[in-house]
This record gives sequence, structure tokens and C-alpha cells, in this order.
Amino acid sequence: MNLTLVSSGDDQALAIRDHLLPLVREGGTLELQRDAIRLLSLRTGAWTVEHWTPFNDLSPEEASSPGYRHAVERQHTRPGLPYGLEVWRAGTKLLCILWADGGKFEVLDFVRGSWEADALAL
Repeated sequence: MNLTLVSSGDDQALAIRDHLLPLVREGGTLELQRDAIRLLSLRTGAWTVEHWTPFNDLSPEEASSPGYRHAVERQHTRPGLPYGLEVWRAGTKLLCILWADGGKFEVLDFVRGSWEADALAL
């Protein structure tokens, strides 16, 4: 019996993330900087690429004490993956991937198709 491995698509999802990330970081617009996230968005033609990070300065009305930060951290039931990227084309979400600095990642949504080559050509 011959076994055939079927790729989960994680490598391709990571390749698309790695290609689009510099584009959104360099050419994206700051959409939101509040609470625990900072959201950058890049819109080009039918494409929308959104990237969020956990880095944000506290606003003057937010407490900056360590107790406040620990209380916010305890609200999460499991360690989160702080970075995220979503890819949309013509209003359809095609990719959602989360990751952390240590290399851990999770592909939440990945619709396979011809769009993958188009995204890598941006």
C-alpha cells in the first residue's frame, strides 16, 4: 500500500504571510490603535490585507500600573498568539493566520485557490 501525504497548506499560508507582511507594514494605514492592539490595513484594488500587533502605548486615561497589566493578562484563558494577518479579496476572507515571536502559529482560515499566486505577485 502506498501512502500519499496531503499538505495542510500551512507552508503556503506562511509563504503568503511572509510576502504580504512587509507590504502592509510599509504601505499600510494605521486603522486602530486602542486597548491591546494596533491594526494596519493595506487596500490595493480588490485586496485588503490587515495586520495587527500587540504593541500599543497606553492612553492617558488608562492605568499604566503593573496591577492593571496583570489584570488584563488574567482575562485570557490560554496564551494568545499576539500577531495576526487577514487577507481579503473582493469582500471574501481568504486567509487568517495568527503567530507569536517564538515561531508558534495557527492558520484559522485558508481558502485554497488561484488567488494564492496573485497574492504572491503583489
